[in-house]
Amino acid sequence: MKLMKAIAAAGSVLLAACAAQAQPQQAVPPATIEDAAWLAGRWVGEGFGGQMEEAWTPPVGGQMVGHFRYWRDGQPQFYEFLMMDVVEGGVRMRVKHFNPDMVGWEERDGWVEFEPISAGPDALVFNGLTVRRDGPDRIVMTIRLRRGDAVEEEVLRFERAPL
Repeated sequence: MKLMKAIAAAGSVLLAACAAQAQPQQAVPPATIEDAAWLAGRWVGEGFGGQMEEAWTPPVGGQMVGHFRYWRDGQPQFYEFLMMDVVEGGVRMRVKHFNPDMVGWEERDGWVEFEPISAGPDALVFNGLTVRRDGPDRIVMTIRLRRGDAVEEEVLRFERAPL
């Protein structure tokens, strides 16, 4: 009798597990550029031993466009032209770098690409870069940089600023 109860209990557990597996999985909606819209605006901060400013336009036509500038001791050090768009894997960011005299670092058709990992209301996660909200008017960026054979993480903190 005990054996029958044990078999029945095991069968119930097995049936419950099978039923749980048979439930349809909720589909994750595909990422859209609207997932990054919270980043629109002007941001200022400090990092790399100097000051930084980054600005993003609201989404239009499936893209967001931005620019970044970095200066130290009152002198421009470099600029970036930024673009976010949506590819099959989600929201992607691409960056072009420029010296203060606007000579580009990348080849004419080249970009530094940050491939998508996830996008949501509080974080944009790319391969090598994470942008997270740290309150309504603060963001923290963590970027992995290769310096020689080493890969280092830099943390950049920004606050929303008026235009």
